[in-house]
Amino acid sequence: MASSRVALLLLAAFVALVSGQVEEVLRWQKVEYDVAPEVLQRPNGYIPIGNIPMGAVHYKNRVFVAVARRRWGIPSTLNVVDLSPPFPNANVVLKPYPSFELNELRADLQPDANRIVTVYRPRVDRCDRLWFVDTGMMEIPGNFTVVQRPSVWSIDLKTNQPIHRFEIPKEAVETGYGLTSITLDVDPTDCEKVFVYISDLQTYRMVVYDYANRRAWRFLHNYFFLNPLEGDYNIQGINFAWDDGIFSIALGNPDPVTQFRTAYFHALSSNSEFTVSTQVLRNETASQRSWHGTDFQLLGYRGNKAQSSIHAYDPETGVIFFALIQQNAVTCWDSNKPFAPQNMAIVYKNDAQIVYPNDLSIDQDGYVWFMTNSIIKLLYTQLNLDEFNFYVWRANIKQLIKGTVCDPASPANVQSVQRFGDENNNDRVTFYEYKDKHGPGGGPYGGWGHGRPGRRP
Repeated sequence: MASSRVALLLLAAFVALVSGQVEEVLRWQKVEYDVAPEVLQRPNGYIPIGNIPMGAVHYKNRVFVAVARRRWGIPSTLNVVDLSPPFPNANVVLKPYPSFELNELRADLQPDANRIVTVYRPRVDRCDRLWFVDTGMMEIPGNFTVVQRPSVWSIDLKTNQPIHRFEIPKEAVETGYGLTSITLDVDPTDCEKVFVYISDLQTYRMVVYDYANRRAWRFLHNYFFLNPLEGDYNIQGINFAWDDGIFSIALGNPDPVTQFRTAYFHALSSNSEFTVSTQVLRNETASQRSWHGTDFQLLGYRGNKAQSSIHAYDPETGVIFFALIQQNAVTCWDSNKPFAPQNMAIVYKNDAQIVYPNDLSIDQDGYVWFMTNSIIKLLYTQLNLDEFNFYVWRANIKQLIKGTVCDPASPANVQSVQRFGDENNNDRVTFYEYKDKHGPGGGPYGGWGHGRPGRRP
């Protein structure tokens, strides 16, 4: 018993030590916008309680913040913040990006290729472009509205001008509901060769967009489904169940010979990680197969209560960072070591401020950025706008992992992969079979989960 207490104290001290490497950059009590006063005064023009940031990505002293239209009263879905030390910057007003006109909805909610409706998690590529998916949907509880087809966009960050829009065809996805994260696969030498991988958490599919050929297709695989044994959550004493499938895709470095990458992916409601080569994903013909053989692989088990929202791969160190929603933490794993909980390290944990870490990304300066948005409180208890609810942190990756098992200079703690959840590696994983159906669905309340309606982030 005494040894256990000592171990817990040492763990707490270690987490506190590495937490010192993490810097709080932004914090908000509520989200406000730099728009004309008459916009805010319109009916449902601005309702503070529903403005929940869903994504944040850094680029050259700017942070792009996405606020999905999941409630009425959201003036702009894609926004930007100019950073200004010292940090943290508090309650910084969001500027619609690249303009309010692009973000403004038509009064009649009719389709408009020159406007965006809902953005979740934008991403920046090495060619100075901001990419995102516009789901085309107003995801209002009890009043879902498909405004327009989902589309893939890119914006030139040097000119702040949109340069590309691709409407995803119905053959690839029925609606934009569930398209909440994207991953960019850019050729190391040619900016025109891009594949975009989009997770569809609602229908358990992965959508692939071939930018060079303007084609899109989708993959279906059992590994995209939730693990029904790992869909129950307890965050800050709040119990709930989510059925979200594939949620995040992270890409390793290109193979020096083939130039293909390993794609690491997982469902939100799962403690397991899986892999597939981008050679498979880039093959539209392969997406039409009813059986994929051994192309998709189980990588291993992250550990108990290690459900992860977003994860990202650092190309310089080979380390993957995971945002752990039940542990209020960020953890890491060196991809050159066996995939097992013993070879992972918590690099930041904050039970007071992290209430659902909803986004995580790695910038071009060697920093990992992550955000929390307290959406659990909005969905299941109460969000208090007099308190700070939304945070963005950053950390230098090499400093953050130094001396941990994630450090490439450190030896592995174990030399074998842990494939499943018990010590004997028995297969305890079962997957639901999903059938296509019209409209939002997938859960007992039409995809809104148990208790008070409110779709998962």
